[in-house]
Amino acid sequence: MWLGQVFAELGCQAVPAMHCRQALAVAKQQPLPISMVVVNPKLHGAARMVERLLEANPATRTILIRDPADNRKTTAIQALGALERPSPWEAISRQQWLERIRLILAQP
Repeated sequence: MWLGQVFAELGCQAVPAMHCRQALAVAKQQPLPISMVVVNPKLHGAARMVERLLEANPATRTILIRDPADNRKTTAIQALGALERPSPWEAISRQQWLERIRLILAQP
């Protein structure tokens, strides 16, 4: 929920989902096309979900949230950018997340 609040501060309307199937169901119910998806690439079904969202709207932008402990940095998902989820002992401020997301969203 906190990540959705960060995106809301940047002018985005966040619609959270607990898993890929729920995200696709929510996307079908939205009156407007999904313009951005933020996803953990290791989530079961994430690549297929992003693929289906892109089929519905090729302009959809993808941001990955990666686990810094995961050594595998490659993924089948093409993304605008990636953010590393902070570890529990890492202090990261809301302002730092806002800046990181702003930088990604500023990309053409």
